[in-house]
Amino acid sequence: MTGPPRGGAGRRPAGPTRREIVQGVRRELELAGLEAPRAEAERLVAAALALSRSELGAAGGERVDPLAAADVARAVARRLEGQPLQHIEGTVDFRRVRLVSDGRALIPRPETEQLIDHISAWHRARPAPVEALDIGVGSGAIAIALLDEGIAARVVGLDISAAALDLARANARRAGAEGLELRACPADTWSALGPDERFDLIVSNPPYVTTAEWAALDPVVRDHEPRAALDGGADGLDAVRTIVSGAAARLREGGALFIEIGESQGHAVLGLLEAATSFSEARIALDLADRPRFARALKAARPEQPRADPDNPFRGES
Repeated sequence: MTGPPRGGAGRRPAGPTRREIVQGVRRELELAGLEAPRAEAERLVAAALALSRSELGAAGGERVDPLAAADVARAVARRLEGQPLQHIEGTVDFRRVRLVSDGRALIPRPETEQLIDHISAWHRARPAPVEALDIGVGSGAIAIALLDEGIAARVVGLDISAAALDLARANARRAGAEGLELRACPADTWSALGPDERFDLIVSNPPYVTTAEWAALDPVVRDHEPRAALDGGADGLDAVRTIVSGAAARLREGGALFIEIGESQGHAVLGLLEAATSFSEARIALDLADRPRFARALKAARPEQPRADPDNPFRGES
């Protein structure tokens, strides 16, 4: 009886290398018209193989077994179906912490990281960590960053979504952030607070996309992130009006209100803040792309207006 042919015929062929897998995924993403296909391919493969991108690149010649290759194929299929890359990876980095990311809350954006920079600059003049209120806490990104960076000693986080609150709670545990108190709130945001509760800082990244803009959003965003975290009504300012109408009464003297806004909303939000006469100062600041993106108002201890600081990025008009 003749044995098997020399040279190992009959063995199962070796699987593709990690490098070959990445190249194949990149080609699929290019054909689908995705932006930055190389970076996305590396991230998808790294996530599917439970590796960092540096680990993936350092051992590009290592073979991938069929089960792992199937995991990669499933990740690519999800991306081609339009799911956000962050949801497939399962995490997103925000400032110094890594957060779980899924469809329960808005994916934190780089602009919101810049919002923390502005809050940090305001806080440097204060002697100690503050008590803060985060309206629309979502994934917990802002609240956890405030605690992690020593800006706040206590944060009350409000959200209308029980699912978002669950995600924020899990992210706080993951980050080891102590001092976060989460509460469900109805549409009437301020009724979630006790009558005597006051804060040094109120911050919000509210829904500020207009309903028409929401309908025209990229399906990756529109179909996979919560509408309640995006759609701010006909002019995008429904939540902003609610926040501005009650914030001053909930701030201690010398406290600050910070809101992330849409790039076309600077003049309108400035008008809302200036009409709320309890604030001593209302300003708009630009994001890194020079678009009006952040609103700030102060509740001063004295009724007179403070002098403008020429080095302050917040200015009186957008």
